[in-house]
Amino acid sequence: MPKIVNHEERREFIARVSAEIIAEQGLEQATIREIAQRTGFSKGVIEHYFEDKDHIIDMALEWIGKRYLQRERRAVGEKKGLAALKTRLLCSWPLTKESQQEWRIRLRFWSIAVVQKEAHPILGKLMLLTRERLIQNIDEAKALGEVPASIDTIRTTSMLIHISTGLSCNVLVAPMFYNKRYIRETVDNIIADLRSPNVHLMSLITPNDESEIEEESV
Repeated sequence: MPKIVNHEERREFIARVSAEIIAEQGLEQATIREIAQRTGFSKGVIEHYFEDKDHIIDMALEWIGKRYLQRERRAVGEKKGLAALKTRLLCSWPLTKESQQEWRIRLRFWSIAVVQKEAHPILGKLMLLTRERLIQNIDEAKALGEVPASIDTIRTTSMLIHISTGLSCNVLVAPMFYNKRYIRETVDNIIADLRSPNVHLMSLITPNDESEIEEESV
């Protein structure tokens, strides 16, 4: 009797192994041959599920995005407003082995996206999903009276993404300075700032201010 193969599980397993290779060794090493060796499947099996290396890489990116979203949803649960926002921020930062791996992979892709705008458009989709969830929580916080109604939701969302991205990079590069305690204190400070009538976060420059900045001569 032929063995029954769960193709979805096999595809997900290949994507997971590909993500691990990218995190550990970089995009260049995520070859079909290397993936075949790590999974124990033949090159023919790998090629049956994925059209080419770019397809494999896209599925690896999609896999880490799916894993992150599942973890975030479990943590946020029924929380709303600032409680949900705080939990979401903590989930997004590299505090665990899983999230550290996810950030290493993101950084690998971003280094390519800087010079290849069309490379792996799934990155842009994941960023849009992040923005949508943050916007939802900020609007909920307004409705609950947790933050001033005058807060600009879009600008606040942009600033939170800037802070999250920058801090996550710092954690990976210099964990001796940016440890778990520092991250948790940063989250508490962000939430306190958002509650403040002055909203200190908004005194910082956001992308919407680009037209107001004069280009310095070199």
